[in-house]
Formats: sequence, structure tokens, C-alpha cells
Amino acid sequence: MKSHRLPRLQEELKKIFNIALTQKLRDHTLDWVTITEVEISKDLRYAKVFFSHYNNPSPHESIREQLVKTSGFLKKQIAGAHIMRTIPELTFYYDDTEDRAEKVDTLLASLKDKYDDEDDDYDPDIDLDDYLDDEDIFDLDEDEEIYNEFIEEEENEEDEDSEDKDK
Repeated sequence: MKSHRLPRLQEELKKIFNIALTQKLRDHTLDWVTITEVEISKDLRYAKVFFSHYNNPSPHESIREQLVKTSGFLKKQIAGAHIMRTIPELTFYYDDTEDRAEKVDTLLASLKDKYDDEDDDYDPDIDLDDYLDDEDIFDLDEDEEIYNEFIEEEENEEDEDSEDKDK
């Protein structure tokens, strides 16, 4: 049976950390820093805290170092919430999901620019019936008869070839 305790703890820690960063800490180097994910080990002794910063111009390393310095304060927030008996050791990692998403967006935009032709007469709402003649429509029953005749001819040829080999 899968335990639901660990994911709930991870979500609660994420909420506690984000509230502490936005409302309780008065550190300008941590402005616009968001905790995106918290992963707790099964024995609840270690927690990986993933952070992201969108409008903060500080480099990732300086933000990580500042978070390490404030880890004592964050641990006090965990203790004050009374959700865990043992307070985990916190390690901080930069979450580069936004950076990778931005790279994919720029790549897709460049591909769109490369293959986007305004002169093309492509219309995704083209009705194929306007372009097909009535003669182009195939009767499935006729096609099945033609296919069956073809198969019979193939079988007859194979039988003749096997008779020739036997002689």
C-alpha cells in the first residue's frame, strides 16, 4: 500500500517555505525566489529544496548561498508548524525547468519563422470534397473484388510453379 504521508509533507513544506520567503523574510536578495519542489527522503532526515527566481537578477549561486544561510530560519518554520518530529537537513538546488522551457520556446519560434510562408495557399479548413471528382471516389466492394481476383491469380501462379518444380 502506497503511503500518502510523504507527498503531503512535501507539499506542506513547500507552502511553509514559500510563505516564509515571501512574507517573513526581509532579504532583498531573495525577492522573487520561489520554492518549486521539495523532495524528502524516506527516513525524513534529508530534504532537497528546488528553487527558481524569475525576476531576480542575482545569479543562481548567490541565491543558493543565501538560502543556505537562511536554512536555520526555515527549519524553525518547520518546527513551529508541528508537522514533523525530526527536522530534515535542507539542501538547495536551482530548478532549471523555466530555462529549459524558454530554450524550447525559442527553438519552436525559430522553426515557425523558418517554415512560416505567407505566400502558401495552405488552409487547414479545406474541404476535400471540393477538389475530388465523383470519379475519384472508390467503391469498396469493387476494390475488394479486384483484390480477391488478384489473390486468386497469385495462388494459381504459385500452384503452377509448385507443379512445375515437382515434375
